[in-house]
Amino acid sequence: MKAVISNFSIFKTPFLLKTLPVILIFFTSCQIFHENKLLFHSGEDDILRKEIVDISNSLIGSKYRYGGISPSKGFDCSGFTYYVFRKKNIKLPHSSYKQSKVGKKIKNKNAKAGDLVFFKKRGKINHVGIVISNSNGHLFIIHSTSSAGVKKDDILNSKYWKKRLTFAVDVISH
Repeated sequence: MKAVISNFSIFKTPFLLKTLPVILIFFTSCQIFHENKLLFHSGEDDILRKEIVDISNSLIGSKYRYGGISPSKGFDCSGFTYYVFRKKNIKLPHSSYKQSKVGKKIKNKNAKAGDLVFFKKRGKINHVGIVISNSNGHLFIIHSTSSAGVKKDDILNSKYWKKRLTFAVDVISH
């Protein structure tokens, strides 16, 4: 019986030494595949974000209309975001408050192109816009305002919008 155990021990060490590199290569290749897959999904998100910004830019100048959800009749703020995201098969409710509950809440400083930003008045969410860029102290959004329709604003450099800014939401990569 001792000889069998002894022989097994002798066999086990070379076996592990021979197979360990193969096992490590296998797991390493799985990790590389996993990372590439994540990068690929990230690329898809980046493409989608660019398309959302492109659609938003194409609608600048559209008129404001309370309850509006189309370029021909006009947009309110949530109707604008509803329309843009629907063009990319992302369904949002038609209410800024309800849109603020969709996706993952993120800090304003981490908002990326395609994310939504929300504003409060008297403690309630009452406005939404789409981030088009966020860097160097500038947070540019496109939104539909009652005073000017669909337009671009740097909200961190606007006394009116900056004090109402609350948080951002990622509805793309959540």
